[in-house]
Amino acid sequence: MRDTVMLKDLEQIKVFAHPLRARLVEVFADKPRTAKQAAEVIGQKPTKLYHHVEALERVGLIKLVKTQKKRGTLEKYYRTVAKRFSVDSSLFEMMKNGKKAIGEFRAMFTTMLENTMREINESISEKLICPEKKQVEVSLARKHIRTTPANLKKMQEKIHKMLDEFEAAEDKKGDVEYRLVLVFYPLTKKKKRR
Repeated sequence: MRDTVMLKDLEQIKVFAHPLRARLVEVFADKPRTAKQAAEVIGQKPTKLYHHVEALERVGLIKLVKTQKKRGTLEKYYRTVAKRFSVDSSLFEMMKNGKKAIGEFRAMFTTMLENTMREINESISEKLICPEKKQVEVSLARKHIRTTPANLKKMQEKIHKMLDEFEAAEDKKGDVEYRLVLVFYPLTKKKKRR
């Protein structure tokens, strides 16, 4: 599995923007799974997922990594092609040329943020996030940074390297799973004050 794959096709963005498919990408990134196993993880019926799995494979976000015969059927195990996906900046040029491209990008970002809110709400419901507990496990930060594109790229590379170290750590008894959502986006340029 590669560290990062660049999404270079608007069709990839469209497929990735679907909420269920974005969730499947997360599940298949964890370890190789069948569609049935993925369905169990996200609480869906397997029959509802098959065409979503096919769409993810068709655009190259996941791939078939092994097959195994079990009780007369052939189980297909899928895995994401990378740990991370990033968007090729040339796709943003397409946004100048059409509303469809703008809609696909909005849908992708909306899906990711809605999935984050769904998970946060589930954690609150399950009392994993609870005001009675003095927790250091939950952190919410919104930062404003000013830097050059080259320095931003360096910062992102350092963050990904650090995250890879933690991701590679072995599971130990007592470990808790966490989700980190990190979004870098440019703000409107402000005119310099004189």
